[in-house]
Amino acid sequence: MDGVLVIDKPAGWTSHDVVAKVRNIIRVRKVGHTGTLDPFATGVLPLTVGRATRLTNYFLSSDKYYRGVMRFGFATTTFDLEGDPLGEDTCPVLDRGRLGEVFGRYLGVVQQTVPPFSARKVQGKPMYRYARKGIPMEPAVKEGCIRSLTLLDVRGTEVEFELVCAAGTYARSLAHDIGRDYGCGAHLVQLRRTRSGEFPLESAVSLTEGGEYHPREFFLGHILPMRDLLQEIPSIVVTDADRERLIHGMDLNLLTGAFEAKEYRLLDEGGDLVAIARRLHTFASPVAQPAHWVRIHPHVIFD
Repeated sequence: MDGVLVIDKPAGWTSHDVVAKVRNIIRVRKVGHTGTLDPFATGVLPLTVGRATRLTNYFLSSDKYYRGVMRFGFATTTFDLEGDPLGEDTCPVLDRGRLGEVFGRYLGVVQQTVPPFSARKVQGKPMYRYARKGIPMEPAVKEGCIRSLTLLDVRGTEVEFELVCAAGTYARSLAHDIGRDYGCGAHLVQLRRTRSGEFPLESAVSLTEGGEYHPREFFLGHILPMRDLLQEIPSIVVTDADRERLIHGMDLNLLTGAFEAKEYRLLDEGGDLVAIARRLHTFASPVAQPAHWVRIHPHVIFD
């Protein structure tokens, strides 16, 4: 019961709601999520289960892929459809060419207006606490990174788009800031995460079927084992003797062709993940060219 379970999060659930429900159904204490989805959003929510929770930071930092809809005409207090309008609806007639020009400004590293109802902390407290009490706060700005932003369709005052962004980028803020730049305000009305790092929507399962929650066996059968995770990190198979050294945190010298990698997945002879290790330094092998010896230090250990 160690691995990643990819859930297709339904609308109306917080990410923590999903974690709590899955933890209760599969009866495993260690379950975590790998990147919050807003309650109104749907789609890919990978959950780490059991010992795989030690890999959570790898998945938190991965790129996220979305398909969504922003509505133009007014901004809201939450930057999405759940907030109160900030002004009257201007009912704009949208110009696709001008929209494309504004969209083009939001590529690469951008400065984003942080949603007032967010978990970003100010003076040690999340911003949503101040917002709920009606305490005015100076608008906060943070850096985001947008890999690609594609305008798909314009339907009246609604604009459908696709987004690929680095972790920590707010899709809500993107809609808000684009609406501000366009000159009429906008907010997010739909958002579906179609991929999170190595996990596509096709690998996700729903929580229910026919109104009933799936049984424990269903979810256990869809957990992706740890040996299949983080395939972009090169692997090295270790002997049983080296495995014992690894689980005691000892450095090792290992032979590999991927001698320039920063990290390695260390697998036992049965193919199970034993550790993630950092490369300390490399030295040439006079008898095993083009392979090299690498000195590694295990920093995530699965004993």
